[in-house]
Amino acid sequence: MVVVRKTVALLAVLALVLAACVPGVKKPEPPQARVEGFDLISVDPFSGEARFALRLRLTNPNAFELPLLESQLALTFDRARLPFDLPAVTLPPAGFEVVETRLTVPLAESAEGVGKLLGGEAVRLRVDGRVRVQAGPVPLDLGPFTLLDENVRVDLRFALPRFTIDPAQSRLRIRDATLEVVVGFQVTNPNPIGFYLRGPLGLVIGGNTVAEAVLDVPLRPRQSGSGVLAFRVDLARVPGAAAALVTGLPVELSGAVRAEVPGVWQTLLDVAFAGRVR
Repeated sequence: MVVVRKTVALLAVLALVLAACVPGVKKPEPPQARVEGFDLISVDPFSGEARFALRLRLTNPNAFELPLLESQLALTFDRARLPFDLPAVTLPPAGFEVVETRLTVPLAESAEGVGKLLGGEAVRLRVDGRVRVQAGPVPLDLGPFTLLDENVRVDLRFALPRFTIDPAQSRLRIRDATLEVVVGFQVTNPNPIGFYLRGPLGLVIGGNTVAEAVLDVPLRPRQSGSGVLAFRVDLARVPGAAAALVTGLPVELSGAVRAEVPGVWQTLLDVAFAGRVR
């Protein structure tokens, strides 16, 4: 059995060598590919990159084994043209293998395409160029040809950032006829997308919005951030303000703010969180 396998492998290598070196002998057919999976890893405006996991089903149309070497092809991502690295893999005769690779896409060159994906639209992926095959001691180039040409989408389930009031960064102070309310907060971004969170938040005391401040906080993918919002309120609008310096003041912050990847994508979010400030 071992001898038979070695003989078959030797014949496959000899077929590739003959295709490369002997005039009139047809070269192997290049592999074919289709997308098995396309997943968003992250979009990070602070590093300027979007990253995706791409799983490809590579099929060998030949009746003999096709040992592919690591090859660099060209990727068309929507309208952007980028390099694409195909990992080395040996394809069985008339069979297939599933390989996984990573796509790192610069946002400066592919803002439109990334924005389409985040907005639920499809984007075209095309891979073309040449692949290298190990034909005995001499590598053989196959191509140029189109390895892949498909539309892809991502399954993005955007979750609201989670806010909590940070007592250590919050405080109350009365100055003249004004109550100064400083609200420190922590915010966690559970999404694979980094963004700026910007917009007005109202300070609600006793069911009434008594002041407003502008939220502007950067959030990296799946990370946390913090910030401080300062409000100045007429004392007449906060009954019991003096006592609240001791007991604490129940407050709520709420408003419609914008999650934004500048030049790529944005969405409006309704934010609301509450706590007690002393």
